Amino acid sequence: EFTLWDGVNFSFELIMSAHDTSFRCMEWSHNNNYLLTSDAGGNIKYWSPSIAPVQSIDSHSKQPIHALSFSPSDTKFVSCGDDATVRVWDWAQRTEERVLEGHGWDVKCVQWHPRSSIICSGSKDNLVKLWDPSSKDGTGQLLSTLYGHKNTVTKVSWNQNGNWLLTASRDQLIKVYDIRTMKELCSLKGHHKEVTSIAWHPLYESVFASGGMDGTLLYWNIGTTGSEEPAARVNFAHDMAIWDMKWHPAGHCLATGSNDRQTKFWARNKPGSPAGLEEQTQEDDEEAAEIHVDEIELGNHVGIVIGKRGATIISMQRATGTKMHVDQVRRVLEIEGTQKQIDAVRKRVMALLDRVSNADSDRQQGQQRSTFAGGDSGAAGGGYYGPS
Repeated sequence: EFTLWDGVNFSFELIMSAHDTSFRCMEWSHNNNYLLTSDAGGNIKYWSPSIAPVQSIDSHSKQPIHALSFSPSDTKFVSCGDDATVRVWDWAQRTEERVLEGHGWDVKCVQWHPRSSIICSGSKDNLVKLWDPSSKDGTGQLLSTLYGHKNTVTKVSWNQNGNWLLTASRDQLIKVYDIRTMKELCSLKGHHKEVTSIAWHPLYESVFASGGMDGTLLYWNIGTTGSEEPAARVNFAHDMAIWDMKWHPAGHCLATGSNDRQTKFWARNKPGSPAGLEEQTQEDDEEAAEIHVDEIELGNHVGIVIGKRGATIISMQRATGTKMHVDQVRRVLEIEGTQKQIDAVRKRVMALLDRVSNADSDRQQGQQRSTFAGGDSGAAGGGYYGPS
């Protein structure tokens, strides 16, 4: 399903069915005249400025296509998918020019350099590769391979200065490389689960935002005057993974899309503006600092809250600063922290339990429909055999 949003009134203007399978990526051309989209079935579609379909192309052996990116001149674009390839396309001819092969597993992200003929790709093989798609042999040339990550590379992003490359991974790290020297500038640790999205600020070259699998939104300022610690953190910005984010061209607003089926718009207050901030007194501060103990009933979903090897509960403890313990006999989650921290944990846990309950309900309904269908077909198969 395709949704067109109004960035002024924060409402949608258009909803339409665009692909037969789930969306994986969408990318505007640099001149903002055309849009490319891809899906889980290996289909790429061209869209006109009026959001009308222009062309449909099947590629990548009908495997999911995870990323698309235009060349600086908009005359070509690149795609990557689960067939472990990176493919370069001619925009006007709508034909595939070359296939870049070298990754050993699914290619999860790709982006064209903002000014040069260089393509960067990241894969499930933990590698980041730099390619020259304009090599004379017609096949594309591998320029370099970066081995900095220890798990799937989820996102890559070029800075507008053309010198810095940002990479994110499931190893919970964000790395910044200087491609002039092919050296790592810094490795940023701020997420407690895998990093799922990154976006450079359009105006300030040392500023970017990142989103995590646990719904955390981080704001970074690196460089000579920056820090390797997040400048700001929004815990539970979303209830689930933040799959994508994009800055407004003016840089004053950030849009995020999540697996919790919500799109959110974020903005900083003007200096000195109290908008969105509650006035706090000394009594409020003392009350906020008071430690409370609370419990949440988990029922049959104890294992869901604990997570694999305790990953889910550990992540929530780190993100909220609370102390938690699961009493598996009583089937309750014990929480120790401030009231604000407890409220944040309760919201997160209840959302998790609701999703699990809805999934169980849908599964049961599907089984019932299958049973009824089987019974109907059996009844239809049997007939009344009367005397001949």
